[in-house]
Amino acid sequence: MNKYILLVMKWLDDKDSVSQEELEKNKNEAYVAARAVAAAADCAAYDDAAAYAEYWVKEYFDRTGEDKNEYKKELEK
Repeated sequence: MNKYILLVMKWLDDKDSVSQEELEKNKNEAYVAARAVAAAADCAAYDDAAAYAEYWVKEYFDRTGEDKNEYKKELEK
């Protein structure tokens, strides 16, 4: 589940439920997480960039707090 979208949805339901500071922090963190995804995908397009792709995948999970094992389970299907 994408926590950045979840916060925006919370705000959409009740504009007073999330502070402007929280929205700003959410924006910045979402940008970094999206950048990590883009960088990982970019690196994966080149055979010699696997180490960089691994770095950005790790960065994505570190930033988002998502469970990497859930993704691994999906790949096993």
